[in-house]
Amino acid sequence: MPDGGQAGSDPCWWSARQVADAIAARQISAREYLDAQLARIDRHNPGLELVVTVDERARERARQADEATARGDRWGPLHGVAMTIKDCLATAGLRTTGGLTDLRTYRPREDATAVAALRGTGVIVFGKTNVPSGSGDLQSYNELFGVARNPWHPGYTTSGSSGGAAGAVAAGFTPLELGSDVAGSIRVPAGTCGVYGHKPSYRTVPMVGHVPPYPFKPREADIAVIGPIARSVEDLETALEAVAVAHPWDAPGWRLSLPPPRPVRRVATWFDDPYCPVDAEVRAALRYAADQLADSGVVVEEARPSGVRLSGSDGVFRRLLASVAMPEHTAEDIDDIAAGRRAPGAVLGGEYVAQRYRDWVEADDQRNRLRARWRQFFTGYDAILLPVAPNLAARHDHRPFRERTVTVDGVERPYWDQIVWAGLTGVSYLPSTVVPVRRDSRGLPIGIAVAGDYLQDRTALAVARRLAGVLPPIGHPDLAVVTADDLPVRQP
Repeated sequence: MPDGGQAGSDPCWWSARQVADAIAARQISAREYLDAQLARIDRHNPGLELVVTVDERARERARQADEATARGDRWGPLHGVAMTIKDCLATAGLRTTGGLTDLRTYRPREDATAVAALRGTGVIVFGKTNVPSGSGDLQSYNELFGVARNPWHPGYTTSGSSGGAAGAVAAGFTPLELGSDVAGSIRVPAGTCGVYGHKPSYRTVPMVGHVPPYPFKPREADIAVIGPIARSVEDLETALEAVAVAHPWDAPGWRLSLPPPRPVRRVATWFDDPYCPVDAEVRAALRYAADQLADSGVVVEEARPSGVRLSGSDGVFRRLLASVAMPEHTAEDIDDIAAGRRAPGAVLGGEYVAQRYRDWVEADDQRNRLRARWRQFFTGYDAILLPVAPNLAARHDHRPFRERTVTVDGVERPYWDQIVWAGLTGVSYLPSTVVPVRRDSRGLPIGIAVAGDYLQDRTALAVARRLAGVLPPIGHPDLAVVTADDLPVRQP
């Protein structure tokens, strides 16, 4: 099967498009498919804690889908496909917490814009998936629902913040997910869990209904995007086609139309940098993927944009990312940090939370210069292949942020090094698609990121599709091996 899937006879491993086609052909009903998913979740989710809420209304919706099928009525390209949604995206009438205790009982009156758009394809939303509190971590755990564990080995994290989402796709609980990403939150979990993920170009998918900020505040967070996670590139493309729409305020006068993909002829690579060294096992996997792509007839060569340094780009990224940490600080906190009475927090984006507005504007100017350099670079290359993160999948570690580290080639590195490579493209609003490459020496997945020019999402996806066609499938995790002995967590 294309894109590395191994469907077989178990519908829980089919792609969303396969499920939709099977429902349309009456090879399986929407109710039968939903029942198979729920049975799998009942059997395997305890101990993994990937799915945190199930919507009892989904069975009735599946019944309605089957009645529509019998009438010859198809709601959309994914008619009758049951799926989950990351718990930071509002779902009408279904608990949406963002992993925050003060939203433990919150049931939105309406869907997030992207969720509503995806429902328009005919999907049935039957559950929500685990997130870190406020989506502010590269591990997915919170006080409400516990720890999301990697289905390949539950002693390791799914990463975050779309960790429950990527883990649920990898575990066969759902064929498709809708996640969000500001510093790698779609891409790093997709790589860690061995699935496909797409971070769209900034502002191609409205953020309305995302938590945080608290639901339906009318502001678009800088850098942050919403995008799909799946087990095939085709499903990413189908989902992106649905959710890439104008912001509701802009819709009366604007129409979003992403350009068609470029022919895939020339692709660059950038696999290591002294500023944020990449583990040798990761580099070997990336080089293997690049070689397979080259063997398929694509020109693949090491190159990077003139004037773009990883260290400089990361500095700009960290300053702009400070807006993510603002809601976690009171005005008094920020005054104390600015006056030197307390140190900045180690939370995501906390380093520059007390910077002056003038400093932010300067960082934004630098970002625009970076964007111009990337734009020039992509006149010569169709895409660039990058690390998803510098490290292999990490073990759970719930100590305070300042005490956490990751390991690269046996050397401890700062915890937030995990976002450096994701920030390289994120800060410049570029689209990026993650493709699973192979499993590491411990049996955990390694992925590769395919980045393209701004609004060239379909080109990034085309390169990802080409890669998926030349890379051997990595298979699926065997959930039967999950035991209590696999579940230690480093605690504070």
